[in-house]
This record gives sequence, C-alpha cells and structure tokens, in this order.
Amino acid sequence: MMKPLSNKYYICLKPDQEPIPWYPPDPHPLDWVDYTYFGKVFEAMEKHLDRDDLIFYFTWDCVDELPSYGENVVAVVVGDEWSRIPSYFHKVRAVFACLTLRPILGCNPLVRPSYLNFLALIQFLRIWVIRLPKLINYWVHKSKSLRGTQSSLYDIPQGYGRQLELPIKDMEARKYDVFFAGSVVHNSHAQWSLKRWIGTPKSISRTKMISSLQRIKEKHPEMNIEIATTSNFGASMSADESLYSQRMMDTKISVVPRGTSFETIRYYEAMRYGCIVITEALPDRWFYEGSPAIQIKDWSELEGILENLLNNPHLVREKHQQALNWWNTKASEAAIGAYMAEKLNSDL
Repeated sequence: MMKPLSNKYYICLKPDQEPIPWYPPDPHPLDWVDYTYFGKVFEAMEKHLDRDDLIFYFTWDCVDELPSYGENVVAVVVGDEWSRIPSYFHKVRAVFACLTLRPILGCNPLVRPSYLNFLALIQFLRIWVIRLPKLINYWVHKSKSLRGTQSSLYDIPQGYGRQLELPIKDMEARKYDVFFAGSVVHNSHAQWSLKRWIGTPKSISRTKMISSLQRIKEKHPEMNIEIATTSNFGASMSADESLYSQRMMDTKISVVPRGTSFETIRYYEAMRYGCIVITEALPDRWFYEGSPAIQIKDWSELEGILENLLNNPHLVREKHQQALNWWNTKASEAAIGAYMAEKLNSDL
C-alpha cells in the first residue's frame, strides 16, 4: 500500500458535494478517472516542500468556491476551458491551473481569412465574455489589497491521461511514420444544435487534418500513416490504454490538432514518448518555452513538413531527443513537482 503524503489532498467535483479525500500518489481515487500524472506530481512536490500543513483541493472546474480557505489552502484547477480566474484566488495561498489563465486566439482572421479562423474568433470572443466577470473580480481585489498579501496564479501543464509507462524506443525501431488517435467532435450534438450545423474549431481543424493525412497516404504509400478516430472525447478517454500507448511508442511523428482549446493532453503524451509533434498554435506559457514542436498554421502545409522530416533521419533523431529533453525539464512529474514546491515555498 502506498504511503500517504504529509499534506492533505481532496478532490472537489462540484461545489455542493463533499470533497473526496485523496492519498497521492494513488492514481485511482475515483473508479472512473486516472490521476497517475498528478499523483506523481504531488509525490515529487512533497520532496521539496518546507511544510506539511497544506490542504490541496484538486478540481476540474470549480472556480466559484472551495470547501475552505486560508493561507494553507492551495487550489489545483485542471479542466476549466473558459480561462476563468477563480473567484477565491485572494482567499487561498495559491492557484495552479491548466488550460491557461490567459486565452489565445491562435490565428489572425484578417491576414488568413478562413472558416476555421472565423469560428476560432467567435470562440475566443465567447471565452472573453464568460471570463470577464472573474477578471473584473480579480482586478477589484488586486486594487484593494496590498502587494504581497494575495495568492499567486500559476500555469501548469495537463500532463498525460491513461498512458502506460513504457521503455523509450529508438526512432529507427518505430513502426509508424505518422499517427493520430482521437475524436473529431468533442460530444455528439443534438439534431437542433447549432454546433452540429456550423461546426466547432475542434471539428473543423481535425476534419481538415484527417483529410490532409488521407490525401498524403494515397499520394505517398511509402509513408506508414495510422489514423484511429473515435466518436467523441469520452470514447477517446475510455479507449484501450495499452493499445493506444503501444501505438504512440511505435510512432515517429504525432499530429496533434487543437481540441476544444489549443491545448490537449495528446501533446504531452507524444512528447513523453519522444515523438516529433506537429501541432497548431501554442499559448505563451513558461513551460512551452523551447518546445521542439513544429507549429503549423494550416493543415495544407502538412505534406511538405512530413516529406522534409521523413527524408532526413538525422533531423528525426535530433527532434526525438529534443522532445524527451523538453518533457524531462518542462513537463515531467519531477519538473512540475519541483516547480510547484518552489512557488509554494517562496512566500514562507
């Protein structure tokens, strides 16, 4: 049995539900989730923490309230896609958040007009409308408080999902040149849903990416391209973790299109296994600095990028090592655990 960590950890599903005790590094505090990544992050963090009286509330998107507050309370918000600054930010020691506290547009609809960029702009504006009350609350409390008396807000990566820990394969031993696994739509929309008829940035981007991959596959039969789509996000999360992990470890180049936001766990899973990542825009966040990912503005550019990579084995090996280095120094459990401990210790 795993030994519980010194500080206290709770999972907060909804504001009106009792918090659920969690004993990291236990990866399965709930039957239907896998918290392996964050369980290991907290385990690594505790090796560097200078105190043992902290209370951590781990939540998907509870940004309005927590079970308790205080100088010893830390919030970890991992799934809020609206980029909202939690209302309680000034009542706790720190807030660590995934999916960025500052939304990005990721494109310039005026310079590169397209239906996808138009939908991205609409989504960006919608996010700003939804996050604005929280932002106003943040400004109000900042103006009222003296410097140094408020908690801090920190970005952290999402990490991986249901991904196995496997030995890293050399690029020459990998079966697939290119691999994509995931959903095209986030959820199945009702017949009368506007999203069903006009699409979403995720569905448009991923449809374009898959169409591009299929054309490349027909034109370049020498490229081993594997495409594994699922019906929705939930189906992706419940897919066979062993099969997915083995395929990813057997992949040289992983295409990582945007999801409902520009950030997706596929990015981190591919980097963790040393794949070359081709993705869209990345937010300006500290851990993306030095990322070896190849950022693409339009999936029509994909063919040329793949040809250049696959015809250059030295570049493939170089990108592989860069991916592993980035993961180990910027997003691994040890790196993020040390980062969180440094921030929590800094005000002691």
